[in-house]
Amino acid sequence: MTLFERDNMLMTIQGTTQKEVLAELAAKAKELGIVADENQLIQDYLDREAESTTGFGNGVAIPHAKTSNNLKAGILFGRSDHPVEWDSLDGKPVETWISLIVPDQEAGLHLQLLAQLSRQLVHPEFVTRLKQGTQEEVFTLISNIVNA
Repeated sequence: MTLFERDNMLMTIQGTTQKEVLAELAAKAKELGIVADENQLIQDYLDREAESTTGFGNGVAIPHAKTSNNLKAGILFGRSDHPVEWDSLDGKPVETWISLIVPDQEAGLHLQLLAQLSRQLVHPEFVTRLKQGTQEEVFTLISNIVNA
C-alpha cells in the first residue's frame, strides 16, 4: 500500500487561517478517495487540534485524523508562501503541513507514521528541505520515510 504519491501534494496552499488550510487538505483527501466526507474530516482535524496542537514548531504542523470517515490510510503534504497562525508549541506560525489520515482500525499504523515523521522534524536539514525543496525533492524525502 502506497500512502504517499505525487498527487497528494498541495504546493500552494491558499488558506490564511487554520480552518481554511484544513479545508484545503480535506478537499484533497476527498478528491483522492481517502475520506468519505470532507466536512467530517475538517471537524475531525479541528477536534484533534482542540485536544492539543499539531504544530510541532519550526513552521511545521502534522494535522491528523483517525476516524471511521477515513476510507484508507493516506498522507498529504501542503506548503504555503505565507505563514498561518497555528498555536504551535514554539508559538510561531506554520507554512508546511504533513497530514496523516488513517482509518479507526489502523491505530498502530497511525502511531508508527506519527513517530517516524516527528523524529525527522528535529533535524534542521529535513525541515529546510520540506520548506524550500522542489516538489520532487519533498516527495522523495517523505516517501523514503512513509512508503518504506
